[in-house]
Amino acid sequence: MTHRTKTVLAVAAGLLGVHGTTLAAQAPSALTGRWEGTLHYDSLTVVFPLTWSTTGTSRAVQLALYNGTDSITSTSVRVVPKGRGTAGTVNTGDSVIVDFAHLASRLRGTRTADGFEGWFGNPRRRDSVRVTAHPGRARVAASGKAPSIAGTWIFPVESSKGERAWRFVAQQSGANVTATILRVDGDAGAHTGTFADGRFALSHFDGTRPGRIDVEPNADGSLTIVQRSPRGAARRYVAWRDADARARGLAEPADVATHTSVRDARETFAFDFKDVSGARVTNRDARYAGKVVVVNVTGTWCPNCHDEAPFLSSLYRKYREQGLEVVALDFEETEELQDLSRLKAFVKRYDVDYAYLVAGEPKEVTAKLPQAVNLNTWPATFFLGRDGTVRAVRTGFAAKASGVHHETLVAEYEAIVEGLLKEPVSGASGR
Repeated sequence: MTHRTKTVLAVAAGLLGVHGTTLAAQAPSALTGRWEGTLHYDSLTVVFPLTWSTTGTSRAVQLALYNGTDSITSTSVRVVPKGRGTAGTVNTGDSVIVDFAHLASRLRGTRTADGFEGWFGNPRRRDSVRVTAHPGRARVAASGKAPSIAGTWIFPVESSKGERAWRFVAQQSGANVTATILRVDGDAGAHTGTFADGRFALSHFDGTRPGRIDVEPNADGSLTIVQRSPRGAARRYVAWRDADARARGLAEPADVATHTSVRDARETFAFDFKDVSGARVTNRDARYAGKVVVVNVTGTWCPNCHDEAPFLSSLYRKYREQGLEVVALDFEETEELQDLSRLKAFVKRYDVDYAYLVAGEPKEVTAKLPQAVNLNTWPATFFLGRDGTVRAVRTGFAAKASGVHHETLVAEYEAIVEGLLKEPVSGASGR
């Protein structure tokens, strides 16, 4: 177990209170500390951790959700007192409106005598789900000796992207597990939980992609994995450890380095779009001449793109003085293109200081980027050499929940960039 894995599990266990001990109860009038929330769908409930806090001298209320060890904090919280209120306190009957502008999501509800009740969803749509939350609640206590499921497992699928297998990746400390399903376009988010009644019950909600994964170890060494989401029927898979899967002749997961390519690697990769301010930006601009350029195909509706943005920002800051540029080509739904409010909040939240261009709608990606072949993942990243040609492509983004796969991704991206930066500037005339 790596040091990072131990840290992930230790922090996740602390957030979730999954050791079976009840977290300290909060004062009835306080909207602070660790809480347990529940999303109530027609055929599914999703339990998730959240933390209320107050910040600054004004004691403004803030809400944090979690994707493993990463916190997703609200962009604003407005309290509408039922009566006379005091800064930093939320009393029974008070209304609370919590916005996550970078997700285009809102939690709206009422402080109750023993917790909080409300609705979570996109304020532009009629897709809200009922939410309840209570302070100091712990998840179901672990029971029985938990078998080890740590590591990478493979199971067969038939996906619309042509995949024949996905990975199940688990990090474990005792009965506590953080796990995810890893596809060619990225992971399903950090599902956390514990072992009880012969199975691991894991759930996830970070403001997007709510879901549950139940994992039951089998006597033959396999895992039965049942993935549940608010949309569609539960999906059941049988997974084997990666070595066993290969011995059984199961298909390999798609290769993120070859899933997407370009029609002619000798061609300059072209882009010509406007940024958020309306200024035209093209690959022919002087700022890109002789530079190594990472072109990221993205969208603020895409959870894996939210996972990736902080990493790309840090990658840019690390290498830009050596000649790296990053360009995001953003594809948004029609309603978002009307005012770009979520996009602007996304850029602010992740401290994006590289070029962020508005390229169109997701359905237009093939027409807008005709040089790409089999471009059907969000995100997708093209690495351009100093001559403007594509030297490598990577699809999806394996975030921290994927453990060693995330570590591999970080190392690969840095190695590709460093290799391209070492190439001479002379002859970089392809643009």
